[in-house]
Amino acid sequence: MFRLRKEIKIFLILFTILISLFIGIKRSNLDKIFVQVNVTIDQSTAIDIFENSFNNNKMKFEYFVEDISEINTLLYEIGKTKKAITLYSEIKNNYNLKVFEIPAEISDEILTKLRNIDGLNNENIQKAGLITKNTDLKENLNNNQIAKKRIQNLINGSVSPDRLTSFRRQLDIIQAKIDSLSIQEDIKKHNAEFSVVMISAIKNVNGNATLRNNLSIFLLITIASLILIIIGLIISYYIFVLMYKLMLILGIRTSRSGSSNYNYNYNKKGYGRNVKRIYKDKNGKVIKKDE
Repeated sequence: MFRLRKEIKIFLILFTILISLFIGIKRSNLDKIFVQVNVTIDQSTAIDIFENSFNNNKMKFEYFVEDISEINTLLYEIGKTKKAITLYSEIKNNYNLKVFEIPAEISDEILTKLRNIDGLNNENIQKAGLITKNTDLKENLNNNQIAKKRIQNLINGSVSPDRLTSFRRQLDIIQAKIDSLSIQEDIKKHNAEFSVVMISAIKNVNGNATLRNNLSIFLLITIASLILIIIGLIISYYIFVLMYKLMLILGIRTSRSGSSNYNYNYNKKGYGRNVKRIYKDKNGKVIKKDE
């Protein structure tokens, strides 16, 4: 029967344990939890968008949490049910960075929900206060529209090609002013109707909850890997034994089995097997022996 030596058995046991521990540590990210202290993210793009927005209400929240799923769920609900306009979004496993706009009438409701999330580290609220209508912008737009109608009437009544070309050139300039003023008016209206919100949530990789979760994953994966490797080694062993027996059945002898039953003499001329011969007479008595 084929047997493994003691040294090989010890090596296989240590190999199985070490490989299982290695797989468990890598798959559970347990090695990273003791290396990473703080997660740093590049917020420059998000900050530029937030700072350069001219919304009347601006809200900025910074979180340092152990479970980032809570704030991810809230942001998902806001985006689906509150008609949020996403300006910037970067979502990873260990942080969430987002800039978005929400209707001003629900700002207080969203503000309350954001304040109730655990791990709030910093809050910055900017409100424009009492909003007054920009009469200069409105008056300027109306004046340009009146001027546009006057020039259109002059074009319709003009017969001189030179004056017609001059009127059309003036009309293009006034139309460009009207378009610019209309855009400014729309932007001002939008800024009054929507609030801009910036949220940065960073997962605490050294938190107790994270450590417990990673330890659970580590134990589960390590035990599963240990069982699978043991099963694999057992199957490999029986496959090897089966092959060994098939070799014996087919008459294929290994060097160990072929040399164990015979004593070869390589010192004599015409070397071969060293066979002892015994000569007997007809009565069965030994008369000669070959040494």
